Amino acid sequence: RLLTDSDNEVAEVMLRQAAIAAGEPASFEGGAATVKKSLTAAKVSTSGLVLYDGSGLSRKNRISAQTLVGVLSASAKSPATSAVLSGLPVGGFTGTLDDRFGGGTAAQGLGRAKTGTLTGVHSLAGLATLSGGRPIAFALMADQTEQVNPFVVQAAIDRVAADLVACACKGSG
Repeated sequence: RLLTDSDNEVAEVMLRQAAIAAGEPASFEGGAATVKKSLTAAKVSTSGLVLYDGSGLSRKNRISAQTLVGVLSASAKSPATSAVLSGLPVGGFTGTLDDRFGGGTAAQGLGRAKTGTLTGVHSLAGLATLSGGRPIAFALMADQTEQVNPFVVQAAIDRVAADLVACACKGSG
């Protein structure tokens, strides 16, 4: 539910639960410290990472596309975290992507991704599968788009993701 439906309240609770499990205070700070330690242990770049909450709703949060792709890649390497990948919404079918990538695009049913949206900020990070079954991770991000219709920005990001999935499906990767 956290990933598929992008449930912000569950994300905040999970951040605190992770902090408690790591022996940190059940707070934003304890959760952020736990996340950074976990990413470092998984050899995911935390360069420029700034966390103020677990939901991603703080405008002070900062994360790079490299870190998002690193999280997806690292999740695939461990049975303890591989559920992150299966929890991602499926384009055109589930969760926050149920009404995206429909209409016969290549991403319908094939692309899995997590959305991130605030006023003027849009992101999509997920997986496409190359021919032969090898997954690739991607992260697309747009910031400072307040002057553009949000549906136009979302559609542009969706087109790039659909094209990536289409390219991956053709086996050109």
